[in-house]
Amino acid sequence: MEGRRVPCGAAEFMDIKKIFCGLSAAVLALCSALPVMAEEEKEVEPWSISDESILTDDKSKPTFSFDSTGWKDYFHITADGSEQGYSVGTEDMVSYQGLSLKVSGSSDGGKNGFQNFAWTATDADGNLVYKGSDAEDAEYVTYGVELDAADFGMNYFDGCTIKFTYRINPNIKKSLMSDSIFAFPADDDYKQVSSNMSQIAVNETDTPNTTQYQDKIIPVPTEVGATKFIFEIPLVKKTDKTDLIYIDNLYITTNDGRNVANIDGYNDKAEKKESPSELQIAEKEEKAESTAEAAADSKSVLPVVIGIVAGVLVVGGVAFFVIKKVKGRYY
Repeated sequence: MEGRRVPCGAAEFMDIKKIFCGLSAAVLALCSALPVMAEEEKEVEPWSISDESILTDDKSKPTFSFDSTGWKDYFHITADGSEQGYSVGTEDMVSYQGLSLKVSGSSDGGKNGFQNFAWTATDADGNLVYKGSDAEDAEYVTYGVELDAADFGMNYFDGCTIKFTYRINPNIKKSLMSDSIFAFPADDDYKQVSSNMSQIAVNETDTPNTTQYQDKIIPVPTEVGATKFIFEIPLVKKTDKTDLIYIDNLYITTNDGRNVANIDGYNDKAEKKESPSELQIAEKEEKAESTAEAAADSKSVLPVVIGIVAGVLVVGGVAFFVIKKVKGRYY
């Protein structure tokens, strides 16, 4: 008995139908993930400041020079840092210009929890050094100093650029997690709100930051809700009280290009020591601008994904309609 004849094109139709079904399932899975992505991008109010009189177009003076006591109302030890005996003061012997901020501290070896960026520390094989630091319920501590946007009358540091000169005490290198200090914008819970985190590794060779002062520029992206800016000094080994880092001539520039005017009496007659070359500063500013542009571009990823999904659905629908017509010719 002759078997049922398969009409010409029917087999191809079945293959195309399977492919389309698989494509539809993938699109639906992607669509179901989109609300989660949207939830992670929380809505943030635009940057604002209550008193614009503290802003200036004069770029010759830093916001903080640490040459008098005015800085003390703005630089705060984090709660975890206070428990470890961290403190701030001024330094004149190992200073950059006039007086510099000095952050000192000790550690019991980090027994209270993981440091904020412990999940970034890996060994030569790519394994986590601090196992469990990437878990959702991992508890973190933040040892260091913070600036609060509210102290400047700002709701956030969003769109601001933080520039400072710093030097690290070489004696703490072996006590630091990943031989590094971290500077980053954060929310009220000390959580990083932007990829613009700066890991400042101890460098004793090509661009030494233990025997010389170096410049650092960190732009804060817009619409991230950065209520704080943190200088984290993560001591992970038992350390007796000692100087950790020196900071000088810190500038806060808002997103409209104005600086927060000097707060603590800049001594412009004091000689600058170990100043980075103008070429180094220009290169770092150019890199900072590129980083800020990349961060802004990343905010457009979600609309692009939605557009692609819509396009796939339209093309898929047209293809299904055509295939259905073709099928009708044989049945």
